[in-house]
Amino acid sequence: MCDLQAISAVALNHFFAQRAMRAFWTHFDETLRHTDVNASQFCMLALLHQREPLVFGDMAAELEMDRSNLSANLAPLLRRGLISTITHERDRRKRQLVVTARGRKAVTSAMIPWMRAYQDTFTFVRLLDIDSMRDLFRVMRDMKKQDDLSGTAVRPESQLVLRND
Repeated sequence: MCDLQAISAVALNHFFAQRAMRAFWTHFDETLRHTDVNASQFCMLALLHQREPLVFGDMAAELEMDRSNLSANLAPLLRRGLISTITHERDRRKRQLVVTARGRKAVTSAMIPWMRAYQDTFTFVRLLDIDSMRDLFRVMRDMKKQDDLSGTAVRPESQLVLRND
């Protein structure tokens, strides 16, 4: 039988970690409220601006999102003319994403507020091990994929190795 007190402590940690991430993301959204983009859109535009033209599938892989989720997130940017698609020069079946002039203006208008939000949270963020957070995300994503394929839940203990540095 599991120790209810230990489970309660873990559940409480989970609860506050989830609330912290929501508060973190809300802070960025609030800071960007008076710009043309929200935090998610800014991240996607900034990535695309840095690496354009980017094939749709490559952007999904870079963001570690499935294509349908990326498509749903990019739809408002496409509708508003902040990004557009062009045909790949070597493979006409592939769509490449580029930032439009209007999109560049949106990124520029959001850069100072984004950096302000980052500075507000820098003290906290620098304490996080971002590589470990990415590893945790990937393990959890892969566990879900395995669950979806097998139809059974994979025990986290068999997949997740926690570092106690």
